[in-house]
Amino acid sequence: IRAVPAIPPRGRSAGSPAVFDTALVIEDPSQYIPSSGIACLRPAQIRVLFKLPPQFGIYPHPLAYIEWFTPLNHPDPISGMYTTRRSTR
Repeated sequence: IRAVPAIPPRGRSAGSPAVFDTALVIEDPSQYIPSSGIACLRPAQIRVLFKLPPQFGIYPHPLAYIEWFTPLNHPDPISGMYTTRRSTR
């Protein structure tokens, strides 16, 4: 998973655009059933990956700040693809 800010052009270097990967997130682990496909998953865009400073305790994994998309409900009848948009809540 990548969350990389844009690098502005500098001298002869062209720079590079920002990259923020998208992931399907298990919203409620108690309701997640692996055989249910994407029914219990929600799309999100990873904006920042970080670790907490030691004064907040030891947490073994990096944390992520994400921006949610709306839940996946039903696939489009014509394309068969799920539609989503950025969540406003």
